[in-house]
Amino acid sequence: MALTLEGAQFVRQKTRMWTRNPLVFKTLQAFFAYHAQFKSNADLQLVYLDDVDVTGTNGVIVADAACTLYFAFLQKRATATDSYFKLFDNATVDTTAGDERVTLATLEASEPVFAVFPSGLTMANGIVATSHTTGDGTTDSTAGDSGDGFIILGADGTN
Repeated sequence: MALTLEGAQFVRQKTRMWTRNPLVFKTLQAFFAYHAQFKSNADLQLVYLDDVDVTGTNGVIVADAACTLYFAFLQKRATATDSYFKLFDNATVDTTAGDERVTLATLEASEPVFAVFPSGLTMANGIVATSHTTGDGTTDSTAGDSGDGFIILGADGTN
């Protein structure tokens, strides 16, 4: 999916509806304050992720063009089966080990996990989001074992 950027203030408002967890809320609040001050409130895109999307074959394409990753959030579903939420610098698949850029262990039922890159993490080819059964493997997680969440990204070169 191509980048569809909008004002950072709209992205901020949309994330408020997503979680009531005070730690996640305060972290997002700090991120957006930083983004406004040091990134001139550059336009962003919010991409929602669903457990079914990330556990499917080859994951889900979040962006098919170069972009900058700022925030990744996942709320684990109500299962304690281990899964590993991963983001690949790739525009099509989740199987090239050298493209894996971010891995978040989702091990506890109903717990949130997130990663913040205040200055941005360059994703030169795009982003594929997936969930695997091990941190260093490529076996897709079973639907229901991962979680739901969102990713905040910006245009290429904004970091």
